[in-house]
Amino acid sequence: MNLFRTFNATLARRPLITQIVVSGAVSGAGDAFTQYLTGHKKWDYMRTARFSCLAAVFIAPPLNVWFRVLERVRHSNRHAQVFARMSIDQFMFSPIFNAIILVNLRLLEGLPLSNSVDRMKKDWYDVYTSSLKLWPAVQLINFYFVPLNYRVILIQVVAFFWNSWLSFKTQTSVLEEPTVEPPAQYNVD
Repeated sequence: MNLFRTFNATLARRPLITQIVVSGAVSGAGDAFTQYLTGHKKWDYMRTARFSCLAAVFIAPPLNVWFRVLERVRHSNRHAQVFARMSIDQFMFSPIFNAIILVNLRLLEGLPLSNSVDRMKKDWYDVYTSSLKLWPAVQLINFYFVPLNYRVILIQVVAFFWNSWLSFKTQTSVLEEPTVEPPAQYNVD
């Protein structure tokens, strides 16, 4: 119980840094879990580091701010207020946020910006429509029952499984791309 009290005290004193650390750790664990499940012979620690960095740098800080912005959405009816927050989150923020995450993931892989944007365009629709099967329900629970400082953490706990799927989806498509033959003038035959 002491560990839980220490965590709560740290979260109360420094919510952003705590959310960043937890998000990076959970996201990295999700990628490592995916590598294990898909039978990777050798752990790709750089891939895990990319997913950890993505969550810690590009996901946790914006979500911390976003949830505070959503707190300003008020309605006299609690159900309408929660539904409004969830709707704004899922239909206004999420499409853009998913695109930014996908671009940043590819940039972290070392792809140039133009290739990262092209890959995002290829993956975005499937990722976003899949997210609509999970995240609205999670956000309803989040906005109904979870205190503000714990919302990013709840997101990251659920995201352990989501990131596992996202890691599988985005990394499998990298592996399945056909190799491109160089133009004839570069052949050394």
